[in-house]
Amino acid sequence: MRITDATLTPLHLTLARPLKTARGTYATREGFLVRVRDEDGRVGQGEAMPLPEFGTEPLAMTHTVLRAWLSALKGQSLEDSIEGIEATLVPSASEESRQRGARIRLIDTGEPVPAAQHGLELALLDLVAQRKGVPLCWLLAEEARQEVLVNALLGAEDPAALADEARAAVEEGYQTLKVKVAGRSLDADEARVRAVRDAVGPRVRLRLDANGGWSEPEANRALDRLGWYDLELVEQPTPPEDLQALWRVQRRAPCLIAADETLATPTAVRTLLTMDLGGGPAVGAVVIKPMVLGGLLPSMVVALRAAHLGMHAFVTSSIDGVVARAGAAHLASALPSGELASGLAVGRLFADEPRDHPYQPHRGLIRLRDLPGLGLNPDFIRDR
Repeated sequence: MRITDATLTPLHLTLARPLKTARGTYATREGFLVRVRDEDGRVGQGEAMPLPEFGTEPLAMTHTVLRAWLSALKGQSLEDSIEGIEATLVPSASEESRQRGARIRLIDTGEPVPAAQHGLELALLDLVAQRKGVPLCWLLAEEARQEVLVNALLGAEDPAALADEARAAVEEGYQTLKVKVAGRSLDADEARVRAVRDAVGPRVRLRLDANGGWSEPEANRALDRLGWYDLELVEQPTPPEDLQALWRVQRRAPCLIAADETLATPTAVRTLLTMDLGGGPAVGAVVIKPMVLGGLLPSMVVALRAAHLGMHAFVTSSIDGVVARAGAAHLASALPSGELASGLAVGRLFADEPRDHPYQPHRGLIRLRDLPGLGLNPDFIRDR
């Protein structure tokens, strides 16, 4: 395929209300929409929405790198395959790589730029899938599912308001609810978790996300108390850099422990997926954030390796826009297992979420349409 045009458009997303986590409070998100056009007029779309505190590069670097990459791509011919995309994004000096279509070399930044790589990779995957006439998920796995189970993220601080939010989510059809914890007292966290469990009963799955906000002793105390509320899992209870603490907490926890921020660097990912301390895998699950891992293809590698080691995997947004969440939904549908709900029902967090897009959840599910690529009209996401 020949790239006849490649454009970069700023994206500014405003949250309907600030989202508080143990790592900070978010009111807006900034990033870029990537569009690449082929000789037949097809347009592939991607999104780069960096989140430096989760391990991506800063926004300014995302912009600089993508401008250079897209300028280099214009007028170039790439192999019409996943191998061609990989050879373009991670070119090798080998003759085999050059023969497979790595005719250009994207600039080497000298450090990881996962958000920029995600944006370009997703646009190229979308374009290749359109050219092949198949949904993007089929490029990742022939047995991809048409439905993706998703959880509802609850954001209220007050326990009574949180309980009302939980009841409303269950009435909408969600069967997995997620609550942010840490960053406040354990008594306050317990009051909020108790309010949710009392509001929705025992059958609804309840997961917590500490965003690395507890020390190891604090995590153990918190799980001893909060575990009484029948938790499905807890995301990143301890600081991301201490993998052994995460391993020890999992050994005594009453539920699955999921590594999230721990996967922020390639080195940490390799360590988590290779560490052998005895007694099974390091954690029960890994949280796959494509924006942080550098795209859908490296995310799929992590998920497959985790499954081989006996870990669950599920996909979550990094507070992204529609295009990134669309790609994440296709990734989630291609995972080895869809047992755990993915965190992709976050559109309600945004004040400027486009209406009636095809990746809105219904009854706790995102249903993928049988359309080529992402199935998003190039003009659907307005320049904002």
